[in-house]
Amino acid sequence: MGTRIGIIGAGAIGSVVGGMLTKAGHDVTLIDQWPQHVETMRSKGLRLSGTCGDHIVPVKALHIYEAQSITEPFDLVFISVKSYDTEWAAALGLQYLRQPNGAVVDFQNGINDERVAAVVGRERTLGSVITIGAGMYEPGHAMRT
Repeated sequence: MGTRIGIIGAGAIGSVVGGMLTKAGHDVTLIDQWPQHVETMRSKGLRLSGTCGDHIVPVKALHIYEAQSITEPFDLVFISVKSYDTEWAAALGLQYLRQPNGAVVDFQNGINDERVAAVVGRERTLGSVITIGAGMYEPGHAMRT
């Protein structure tokens, strides 16, 4: 079985990355707190547009309150939220992270690596730099810029 990836925060960046990884065949679950976005992704798929081309990608999407239904742990959890939401998102991800070898990757350009490490442990924290731009202007549609 392949690597299971959970993305907490399916805004513009999380949706573009999650959608493209799903399109490439990876096992990705998008977890978000915007109800209309989650429902649109479930009913119509995730629409990606912009420099990545135009795609409708069937994705697995959960409302944040549905995370408790996750039964199979994630090998990787990507944190793709605003900085002020980092700690709770990391704590949520840790609950569903495969132990002892799962890792949490924060998509915050290294700014919050220490904050993530304080929650999940330094040995499980991977920082990253996101070099793409993205926007989201309606539920279920992310645009790579």
